[in-house]
This record gives sequence, C-alpha cells and structure tokens, in this order.
Amino acid sequence: MTKDTFQGVKLENNNTTFSLYSPEAKKVELCLFDESETTETKIPMQKDENGVWHASLKGNLEGTKYGYRASGEYDPKKSLYFNPNKLLVDPYAIEVTKSLHNLTNNEKEALYFDNNIDSKDIAPKGVVRFLNKETLAKKYPYLYKKANTPWEKTHIYELHVGNFSKKHPDIAPQNRGKILALKDTINYFKALSYNQIELMPITPTMSDWQLDIQKGLSDQWGYNPINHHAIDPRYGSIFDLLEVINSFHQNGLEVCLDVVYNHTGEFGKKGFTLSYKGLDAKSYYRFSNDKDKSFINTTGCGNGFNPNTPQGAKIIRDSLMFFADICGVDAFRFDLAGDCCLDNNLQFDPNCNFLKIVDEVAKKTGAKMSGEPWSAVGGYFLGQIPNIYEWNDKHEKSLKMFIRGEYGQINSLAHYLAGGGCNNKVNIFTKHDGATGYDWATYSTKNNYENNENNNDGSNENHYSPSANNEERLTKTKSAHALNTLARGVPLSLSGDELWRSQNGNNNGYAKSFPLLWEGFSKEQQERYLFERKVNAFRLEHPIFSSVETVNQDIMPNNKPSWEWVNVHGDQMRTEDWDFPQNRFLGYVLNGEDKNGLRYDDDFFVMMSGCPDNQIEVTLPKTPHIGNWEVVFDTSKPTTNKNNEIYNEGDKYMINPQSVVVFTNKRKKTEKQNTKQMLDIIKNKTR
Repeated sequence: MTKDTFQGVKLENNNTTFSLYSPEAKKVELCLFDESETTETKIPMQKDENGVWHASLKGNLEGTKYGYRASGEYDPKKSLYFNPNKLLVDPYAIEVTKSLHNLTNNEKEALYFDNNIDSKDIAPKGVVRFLNKETLAKKYPYLYKKANTPWEKTHIYELHVGNFSKKHPDIAPQNRGKILALKDTINYFKALSYNQIELMPITPTMSDWQLDIQKGLSDQWGYNPINHHAIDPRYGSIFDLLEVINSFHQNGLEVCLDVVYNHTGEFGKKGFTLSYKGLDAKSYYRFSNDKDKSFINTTGCGNGFNPNTPQGAKIIRDSLMFFADICGVDAFRFDLAGDCCLDNNLQFDPNCNFLKIVDEVAKKTGAKMSGEPWSAVGGYFLGQIPNIYEWNDKHEKSLKMFIRGEYGQINSLAHYLAGGGCNNKVNIFTKHDGATGYDWATYSTKNNYENNENNNDGSNENHYSPSANNEERLTKTKSAHALNTLARGVPLSLSGDELWRSQNGNNNGYAKSFPLLWEGFSKEQQERYLFERKVNAFRLEHPIFSSVETVNQDIMPNNKPSWEWVNVHGDQMRTEDWDFPQNRFLGYVLNGEDKNGLRYDDDFFVMMSGCPDNQIEVTLPKTPHIGNWEVVFDTSKPTTNKNNEIYNEGDKYMINPQSVVVFTNKRKKTEKQNTKQMLDIIKNKTR
C-alpha cells in the first residue's frame, strides 16, 4: 500500500466512489441506509492490489448514510477480529449520524467484538460529504486567512465545548454546549487576551466500557476516538466547525484541536468493534509477540494505536491535513505525544514516523504543534521531542509546591521560570486532567468518589494547598496565574480558572459534567477575572515577558545583565542563597535593553514569596536604567487598586505571604521613539 492511495468517499464524473482499506478481509460490503436507517442495502466491493476495496455508484450521493461490513477470519491470537455482524464506521467519514458518549450497558452489548449481535441499530453511520477548498473559500471568506500568531504572542485557553457554554445565558439555547456557541463568546476570549482556543477532543468518541449512565457517568472528555475526521454530533457538524473557524480568523483568533492518536475507543480484549479493529487490527494497533497476540496497552486505555505501520501513519497524516488544510485549523495539541513516538520495540525514537508527519504537516500548512511529552505507562520524554511545544508538568509541580510553602523549591522554580526543562515550553499551572485552580487552593486531596471508582482514579500528585479563607485562596490562585503567565514559554490557561470554577474536588472529571456558571459572581470571582485580564494583557504588551526563549543572562551595553536573580537584600543571588533550604523568596530583575543598546522595553523587578505565614521584608534592587520602581500589581491586593506606589533603590517592601509583586521602571517617551527609529534603521540595513 502506498501512502497516497485514496481512501474515503469522492465524487468524480458524477460517480460517487467509496474506498476502504482492509487487506486481509475476504469480503467487504458497502452498506447504504435510508433516511430512517431502517432499510439497509448491501453492495459488494472489489479489492485492488493495495488492499483497498472500492465501489462506485452513479450519481452524487451527498447526504447518504453508509457503513461497512468486513468478513474474514476471526482469531484474536492472530490479531484478526473480522465480524460481519458489526457495522463499521468509515475512518475517513467526515460526518457521522450519532454520538456514542452516553450509551446504556444494553446498547454497548451490541458493539462488543465477540458476539453475534448485529450492531447496525446502535453503531453510527457515516454521512457522505464532499468538501472543496475553492467552494469553502467563497462561503467562508476568512477560513484560510489564518492569524499566524507567533508562539511568543500566543496564549492558549483550554476548554471543553460542552462545559464552557452549556449554562451561558447569552447563547441561544439550541447552541449551548455546541461548537457554534463559541462564535458568541469571541469578545470574551479577546477581552482576556486568549488568542489560541484549544478545544478538547471533538471527534466521535466511544463511552468507556465501565461507565454507567444510570449513575450519571458518561464520556464527557471524548478521549476515546472511533474516527479521526468527523465531529461528534453532540457538538454539531463539520460545517459548524468551519463557521467558527471563519469567525475566529476574522477576529485574529486561532483554533487548536486536541487530537488523540495514541489509542482508540475500541479498547482491548474487553472492548468493541466499531471501525479499526474490524477492518484491519494489525495495521492500526500495537500487538505483543506472545502466543495470545494481546493488545499492547501503553496508554492505560486497553490498546495502543500504531503510527509505525503505513496505514496508521496514513490516518494520522491524512486527518491532520484534512483539518489543517481543508478546514483551516491553526494548531493541534497531541494527547500523550510521547506514546506516539515509541517504535515497535516500545523505545522512544526522536526520528519516528509520528514526528516526521507532524513536521511535514506543520511545514505544509503552518499549523502550530504542542503536546504531552509522555506515555501513560510507556515512558517520560520531556525535553526530548523535537517539532512540538511540550507541556511542562515539572514547571507545574514546582510552581505549586513553591506557592504552598514547601522548602527547597527556589532552584527548580527559577529553572522553569527562566524557560528550562525543554526547548519549546508550554507553561502549565492547571489543565483538564487535574484539580482546577480553585480546587487546588481549597482541597487537601482529590475527591473523585462520584466517578464510581472508589477514589482510585485521577492523579495523587496535585500538590494541593488548602486555604483558611477566600482572601488566602484568592492570593494563591492569582500568584500561580501570574508566575505561569509571565514565565518564559507559552502560557496555558484552563477554562473557568479565571472565574474560580470548581469540580467539587474532582481532579479527573472525564465522566462528569462540570459546566461553567456564568451568573451570580462573588466579589472574589470578579477579582480573579479582572486579575487574569490584566496579567494576560500585560504579557502581550511587554516583549520582555512574552519571549519563549530560554533565559540567556548576557551583559547588555549598559553593563547590566539581561536577567539577574536577586535576594531579599536586593543583591545578586549568592551560592548560599540558592543552597539555603529554608529560603522561600525568589526575585529577578529584567533589563529592557538588548544587545544593540536598544531600550526595547521597560525594566522590571519580579518577586515572589512562598512563605505561608509571615511577611518578608525585601530591599529593592538597583534599576538597570536611571529611574524608580513603580508597582504594577501585588497579588495580595485588589486589581482595581490604583497603585502609583513609587520606590527607590534600597527602599523596603513587605511582601505578603504566598504573593507575587511586579515593579516596573518605565522608559521615557523619548526612549521609546529612539528605539523605534533605531529598529527601523536596523531593519532597513538588513533588507
């Protein structure tokens, strides 16, 4: 099979051609359904030399519902799972008829791989759709006019489509919980300076086999894909996504899709036959070499999708190209990207198929790539994955432990604030799989009993910091957001943290709905929102903070370092300061001058306290340029305060417990103008 062999459905010369890869099948039938899905018409398909089956029917069949039945040997010990009783979803279908995220146990029974129940009444059908870039460009004039925001100006906002909009009073009721709802919240994103909106998985998903909707549990997150080209109908259609992308691009925003290429919703030997397993399991999954040919489970989800086979690689490449090139998607976030980088011996390979595909798609489409640099049970590869921006969970751990008052954290925190840990870094404080910011500052441990797994699920390492009152809780969550946003790298914000969203302590909300509540905000929630709005805009305004480069402590022409760590006395940090385990203060000075002597930004002094009980007296350091220190914000004080607090070198400042304070030494207007003129001269000389 060649990688460019067409698969899917296409319209040529008024003929609709269906193509499906299943090299070991003995027989494949195209199954067409009427509108009510009660009448099934089976059409034999013909196999070519590439293992691709074809059927060509006269006319334009757009809108037709269809599926496949594949017959052949059924022998799990040979990794063969053919079962013609199971209606199979086309991996290349760009629309399916129903969602499987909330099936009853009886409905799931029809989808299990090892019985003879006909699954056609439960399985989704594909829907024939044809997308043409020229036609789409006319209908959606901004679809291909991407913002192309550079990484240093990117702020990622991770959201769950359903949770984000389900309770929003200003969204039309029929759009709440749907992709289309995002069109009505564009101004919200812009007001908070989020410019890359990362959507948790929206492709068709299968409810976990152990979830019971009678107990209020269903697959909320959607990390169990059964198809990598369509949209789960609970969120809308591919055309809804196109409309949202068009509106986002018109407003300078990016859409990022969270995609899952490490496993599927067919699970393992307890799982289902929905698509890949019934078509050609060996071409899609990792299998052991033992006599049972068991599914290799590096993901903790029952199977491992295999990007090292030609067909596994083709699915990944084609789906990325479909969304980036045809649909105009700006970015992708890869779930368990480290797992996709494992070779057939389950060893990490930086030159693997997966990363070559990612690099190829990025170069062809300009798509921005980020992801988790680990496998659930197959390894941890932070700092080793080229071509993507890596989620840095060590940054997250260090930040949380420092703010909650742990000793011995200043060295690691300094390392990550300065961009250490990996070359291309996504800064995380909270993310979907973990406690929300509010819950981190409220609970002492996870509270996942509602998931019906006796609180055994979810991470045990959230480094909680329970608070005595709302004032303390507010200070800590503001401090965490400030450090995460102003650290070198690309900041990520979890949807709802800006409004103090809670999951009642549940740090693994995959099976429960926890919608944002958009009314009745407390004064603390309002303060938290205003602070996020201020800090996010502040980062974008100042290139000295929005740099994604790891800190280089060069001496600038004004004989001051670009970045200097200072102690509580306002002096350069000494070895004994770094080595003192009880030290819970960290500060640094940023020099707004570059190597050319250009004053490209203001000077800044950032200081932070991890002391939970007492104030710390700090002597303010020298400013890199002539001037005074002025308070920009203090996380222990209201954002609405008009600080205008001016301090000189050597003045004392009492930093409150677990707070962050940022000072600035502003450039004069003449300096800004001179900088602009010099930059223009340099730019002209390099043309």
